[in-house]
Amino acid sequence: MKRQGFQASLVAEFSDVDQLCHDIRNWDLQFQPLGPVPVRQTIAKIIQGHAAQFDCTYARFHMNFDQRGAPPQGKVTFTIPGKRLQELWWRGHSTGEHDVLVYLPGTELKSISAEDFEVHLIAVDVAVIADYFNRCGLTVPDPAKLPSVFRAPDNILRKARSILGKLDEQPALVDPCTLDALVEKLIICWVVQTGLQPRSLAPNASRIVMEEIVAAVASDDIADLRISELCRRGGISRRALEIAFQDKFGTGPAAFVKSARLAHARRQLQLAADADVTIADVMDDVGFSHVGQFAQDYRRMFGERPSDTLRRYS
Repeated sequence: MKRQGFQASLVAEFSDVDQLCHDIRNWDLQFQPLGPVPVRQTIAKIIQGHAAQFDCTYARFHMNFDQRGAPPQGKVTFTIPGKRLQELWWRGHSTGEHDVLVYLPGTELKSISAEDFEVHLIAVDVAVIADYFNRCGLTVPDPAKLPSVFRAPDNILRKARSILGKLDEQPALVDPCTLDALVEKLIICWVVQTGLQPRSLAPNASRIVMEEIVAAVASDDIADLRISELCRRGGISRRALEIAFQDKFGTGPAAFVKSARLAHARRQLQLAADADVTIADVMDDVGFSHVGQFAQDYRRMFGERPSDTLRRYS
């Protein structure tokens, strides 16, 4: 799967409140400063954009604001507290560094922020949220019955901040597969607090297929491994398997299997000293068919040609 990184639509620092409210995309904002605005000083930094169906935002404010307005229409927006968030008074709640806020369509943005307020936001269409519930084996609930604030474990908050914190300097690393896995984790945290138990908390189909691939790699039975066939047999999409591998290994299944085949080829070449083994034999054994591509991939991974390895261990 080709990974398309985050595409920024707004990267800006603001010294004027009205300009800030005007330029932020998709939100109907009515911010009022709770104190004198510093002259010719930055009061906010905003990064907005998208990766596939995910709208992402980073926002940091350097003074107190009375925040009013409306969130993006037709979307569910998760607001993850940043490392610098001190406290936020949100719809009568005092929320802090472990609280994720959820904006549903038609709700009101009404909060008061402390000085030096930092948040990460990720928004998806309502229909996409329904797909996540179906993926987790849940009937889509009435959104009004779900909490508008929920506590998230530290490891998920750290993951969210790590992913969304790359919007500025490493946007190519904020890709749809990574965001998809993050949103699924947030939704699981969201629904668990209502007493519902998503099916995905138990081993799911994508994990079963992933473990089948890992077992094949461990047993060196990878020459005829076909990812598309395993997905079809396991009843999952290629995208679901991509997400599982990205979450567990930080790479996709194709790259994982290719690396395993190259590693197996290297072991075969290193053991070829006492056997009449050729590079073509090794390629056939591990599932490579294109000589030039095999040599190029091998050299990129190990820093030498297959023939160099064979010669050195002969």
